[in-house]
Amino acid sequence: MALTRPLRLKSEIAKAKAEGSTSQLPVARVWVDSGVFHLDSEFDYLIPDNLSPLVATGIRVQVPFHGREVEALVLSRQTASELSSLKAISKVISPHSVATAESLELISAVSARWAAHPYDILRSAIPPRVATVDKESFPDSSGASHAAKPKRSYIHIPPVVNRFQFIANMLLKERAKGSQLIIVPDTRSVQQLAPFFPEAIILDSALERSSRYRNFLLARNGQNVIVIGTRSAVFVPVSDLDSIIVVDESSENHYEPRSPGWNVRDVAIVRSMKSKISLTLIGYSPSAEVARLIESKWIDFNSTKNRLKIASFAPAQSELLPSRLISEIRKAMKVGPILFISPRKGYSQALTCSKCRNIALCTCGGKLSQASAKSSIECVICAKVHSDWRCTWCQNSTPFLMGRGSERFAYEIGAAFPGKQITQSTSDSIHDSYNDSFGFVIATPGAAPIAKNGYAMIVILEGDRFFTQTDIRAHERSRELFFSASALGAVGATIALVMAADHPIIGALASWKPALVSQRELREREEVHLPPFSRAITMDISRPESQSLLRGLKKSQEDGRLPASTIFLGPSRLNEDNDRIVLLTPLSDGEMVVNLLHEFQRKRSSAKKTLASIRIDPYSLSR
Repeated sequence: MALTRPLRLKSEIAKAKAEGSTSQLPVARVWVDSGVFHLDSEFDYLIPDNLSPLVATGIRVQVPFHGREVEALVLSRQTASELSSLKAISKVISPHSVATAESLELISAVSARWAAHPYDILRSAIPPRVATVDKESFPDSSGASHAAKPKRSYIHIPPVVNRFQFIANMLLKERAKGSQLIIVPDTRSVQQLAPFFPEAIILDSALERSSRYRNFLLARNGQNVIVIGTRSAVFVPVSDLDSIIVVDESSENHYEPRSPGWNVRDVAIVRSMKSKISLTLIGYSPSAEVARLIESKWIDFNSTKNRLKIASFAPAQSELLPSRLISEIRKAMKVGPILFISPRKGYSQALTCSKCRNIALCTCGGKLSQASAKSSIECVICAKVHSDWRCTWCQNSTPFLMGRGSERFAYEIGAAFPGKQITQSTSDSIHDSYNDSFGFVIATPGAAPIAKNGYAMIVILEGDRFFTQTDIRAHERSRELFFSASALGAVGATIALVMAADHPIIGALASWKPALVSQRELREREEVHLPPFSRAITMDISRPESQSLLRGLKKSQEDGRLPASTIFLGPSRLNEDNDRIVLLTPLSDGEMVVNLLHEFQRKRSSAKKTLASIRIDPYSLSR
């Protein structure tokens, strides 16, 4: 998809001379925003004399390409070209360089690793220009002062501290000589961390367009600066960058949802290795990929000794709060506020019979659900109201709510503790802080507010349910959630887990050692050749083509163009129109597979076929 044609300043527009150029470096090598996948090569253009002073690495220009004018980005200037006849650059779009040779090398490496057109990466890496900002002047800074001996480390955040205060203290204590780039998972995290660094340059897609572009240029040209940003900020070409810090590196928000689906962690690793920049990953529990790097000693693991008070309460059938837990809550509520973590928002997912567990269905075949405590039981398909519902199997009239959400928990907890103030914090309405000294908070994963003095008790409801999700990342997400939620407690707080007492997460939390469960997860993944012990690739393609694609992949394997070690899974049904094929290949063969798939996409593009949706090292294999 081509970018919207940019606005141009009249002073920047200059027509090329027909006679060409007499400058010392008369040829510009560029990437062209062709909008066509297979036209992803570098192209040479003649630099007219009147544009020569403006054309430099990282400058956006306009060039003739296949009968139309398109945007291009200058990679370098050359003395000559292998081609005997060159077209000339039409005009310079912006006077400001938005890339360096170093950042272009990174973008090239990322586009190769994720089998992408360079402009697929550039659209994320460089914000759209704004003509009014282009009129402003920015300091001209160049050069680099990297760490003499770059470090790679994972910082395990301790409990009972404000994590943003902890991060700020750590960075201020170890302030580097050069610039620091801090990547956080979302806008909310930017807003919570930024007050600790009032001088920081903010790069966030939530910013107004002109502010985002201005801040990008300030970061591009600044020295000894602190840059705080979300996902795309990992590419910002800070001239004297000394270290990259990735906060909550396991977060799904660090994965780019648009094609080609790169992720911050891996891009940061590539950048740190290419540019010899120190890399610090920060979180409560490492991703599987980072856990493997820690295990192999490639990344240092830094943590402090901590002990938490953990109590498990095995729930009885259909019971929300075990009776023994209720008495503990009554004790804790006299000390301070209590946080409840619900697996999901909403009221309930489905209904069953409380007696025989038969799934409640409508006459049309749709499942019955209840949206809230005051809502009627309705069919999710035809919306028929079942006010006098009875089980079709045993005629019992009492339904049981399956997959209870935060609203249902709020209703039941309110009934158990009448008159107690309850605050809900979900993705629909997130509270960043909580100041009530003795109230209840019910939050969904990632939405828990920070209590001023910590929570007296933290209750994780239906704890087993977090680990039983079918996604490959279920255990990783659950581990992160349990540690991050438990860290919000006050000194001496009880972490109450409504789950089986023999679950390994209990011991890991008590000793504040995520490795006690992450190492077990790694061994399970290694046995079945799942990431991080293999490269994983998902290919989504139309159902009529899926079988022929699979046959083609297997033929490539027989011909030796695809490693014999490659495992094919599927095709599985993704939706009504598309199937998914999963490829697993050893890490050593990953580059070979990616190159083949890149060529596959180029051929489809050349034949004017719709590109397959390919994700390399995706967050999930099933969604």
